[in-house]
Amino acid sequence: MAALVSCLTNSYGRFGPIAAMEHIRDAGLEHLELNIKNHGVPSFFKETPILTNGSVQSDIDRVKDLLKQHRVQLSSCNITSGNPLDPEIVVITKQKLDLVHQLEVSLVVGGAGEIEDESQRKTLYQHLQDIGDYAAERGITYCFETHPGICVNAAGMLRTMTDLNHPQLRLNFDTGNINYYNEHANVVEELREVIPFVKHVHLKDSYCKYKDWHFTTLGEAGGVDFLKIRFLLEDQNFEGPYSLEIEGIEGEDDPTLEEHHKRVKQSIQYLKECGFFD
Repeated sequence: MAALVSCLTNSYGRFGPIAAMEHIRDAGLEHLELNIKNHGVPSFFKETPILTNGSVQSDIDRVKDLLKQHRVQLSSCNITSGNPLDPEIVVITKQKLDLVHQLEVSLVVGGAGEIEDESQRKTLYQHLQDIGDYAAERGITYCFETHPGICVNAAGMLRTMTDLNHPQLRLNFDTGNINYYNEHANVVEELREVIPFVKHVHLKDSYCKYKDWHFTTLGEAGGVDFLKIRFLLEDQNFEGPYSLEIEGIEGEDDPTLEEHHKRVKQSIQYLKECGFFD
């Protein structure tokens, strides 16, 4: 059976989650990864958040109604909130986990955090263990993003996974971020090293150049070998979700809704050609 393919709501840019819900079935998918934002913090993508850590029951009910109306399901939620070394970020993360539990979603993507020196590692680990325990009580697995800090590359991911040894703390592997944040990295080899811990994948294409923000239609830049990515994960019986993440090109004019949707549709067609739906 083919693994689940989904789409992160950021892929619709400033038009946000509602546009994603309205359009994703036309693109050929039935699942979304929903962003839950930080209350009162302007979004990088300029959208109006549909949920934040400050949301209440009526907001949850609205999301459920919209999902039902558009016949869309949530594969996961993205609850990236900041650096969990900060106790306030741990509180925000728990608030978001409560919302995810109400949405009956069992998988989230979020930050693993950063340390300035080794003396802070123990505290960060304690906070992540706390998050893992809180997630476990709600039947949720928390997957660390490929972001600067202790999970920026395979070496950091392996150390973090081994040190924490927590069943509800796993990895989200981002195929575009590996090269954005690491010089001279090989995406396939990085994945190969950490694959037993991968529970969620962001499919993002790029030219694989350091700090080059070019994350548009899958297959367009051609730096990521998605066929090899699929083969590796299939060999480990990975069931998904693979979540499309199309963040655009640095410096471009804001794409229209039609342009965002076209990028998503073309990306899904490319994934079909790569056998992701077979």
